[in-house]
Amino acid sequence: MRLRTFLTLGAVLLAVLGLGSAGGLFWMTTLLQRQTTSLIDAAERVRAAAELEFTLLLLQYAHEVEGIGPTDVGPPVGVDALVREVPERLAHVEMYTETEAERGLVAASRASVEAYLNAPEPDRRRRLAQAVDATRAVMDSSIARARMARDEATAVRRMGRLIGTLLAVSVLTGVVLFLAIAQTSIYRPLVAIRRALSAFKSGRRESRVARAGPPELQEIGAEFNDMAETVASQDARQLQFLAGVAHDLRTPLNALKLSAQMLLRAKTAPPPEKVRDSLVRISNQVDRLERMVGDLLDRTRIEAGNLELRLEECDLRGLVEEVVELHRPSSEHHRLECSVPDSPVPWRCDSTRLSQVLTNLVSNAIKYSPEGGVVSLRLESSDRDVSVSVTDEGVGIPPDDLGTLFEPFKRSRTAAKDIPGVGLGLSVSRRIARAHGGDIEVESVVGTGSTFRLRLPR
Repeated sequence: MRLRTFLTLGAVLLAVLGLGSAGGLFWMTTLLQRQTTSLIDAAERVRAAAELEFTLLLLQYAHEVEGIGPTDVGPPVGVDALVREVPERLAHVEMYTETEAERGLVAASRASVEAYLNAPEPDRRRRLAQAVDATRAVMDSSIARARMARDEATAVRRMGRLIGTLLAVSVLTGVVLFLAIAQTSIYRPLVAIRRALSAFKSGRRESRVARAGPPELQEIGAEFNDMAETVASQDARQLQFLAGVAHDLRTPLNALKLSAQMLLRAKTAPPPEKVRDSLVRISNQVDRLERMVGDLLDRTRIEAGNLELRLEECDLRGLVEEVVELHRPSSEHHRLECSVPDSPVPWRCDSTRLSQVLTNLVSNAIKYSPEGGVVSLRLESSDRDVSVSVTDEGVGIPPDDLGTLFEPFKRSRTAAKDIPGVGLGLSVSRRIARAHGGDIEVESVVGTGSTFRLRLPR
């Protein structure tokens, strides 16, 4: 499960539990309010029925007192006043009547009271007793209704407690479950990633992150592992590069040392021809050292983003011919051929940088064809672009090496052991070509030779 989905589900679960708790509390509160209102109405109905019964009992007592005559039992009871109170008491009872059964009892009580009020004098006592009994039935019904309301309120309170307990347990369980899953699936993988980063920072380059947790954290771990592999590979390449640089610098330095020692140890002045040969060898080794140092400096500038081009109008035909003439004396086993248009090929560029690119391509063509052969340069111009091709008859490049040929410190495996070099020239040359808006292409067949083509758009 993805981290976003897990967090969304957790938020939805907590929201549902929260809304359920709020809804349950609202429903329980509504039920309690309703039962409380019903209980209050029942109590009022009991009170009203009791007052009505008490009034009717007073009437019954008043009639009995009238039949006995004057006595000293107490103050006289006004029958007329009590008769006027009876309709008010009935109206009060009817105000708190809810069910059909209660309305029927209240109607019977009203009928009995009205029958009493309208009955002739001899029959009033009997009617009054009937009215008292009907009113007592109303009061008994109200008491039963009040008890029912009380029981319902008690049941609602118990249900509310049960629902509240269940909701509290559900919320607590959901939070604990969410935290437990987060602890296992999120926190521990994050701690593992942090430890791997800390270990890698402290110098343990073999530190890696195990694939665990949601896909996002697994992707972070995979990115870290890829970065660690890349850094380890870069470290290995840098060590290899330093070893290669030390080896390549030692070769021309040894040659310079031997040439200088031959001249210094000679007891007599060597013939001018030998002195010239020694100076030529020294000059060639100095040029080689200069190219190696130049490639290193250029690569440093490129990585720092400080490669500057000084654009000016120049003739590419003259630039190609100059590079060919520069390399003609460099090897007796190679024949350099040049094919250029009859007319100048003007183009706006940094002539020094382009000369560096062509020099690098021609030097590689000579270096990677140790058995000698033809190295040809061909300048072609069209309406869309200008191209310079450098073709040799050397060892060629395996197809598997073509994809990484222009990467820094990368060299063809077929020649890396036998032919000296650092692996920066082609990388620097391509960056210069692309800075001019062009590129360098390569075609090669193992054992036959290679063609490097510099393309520059117009």
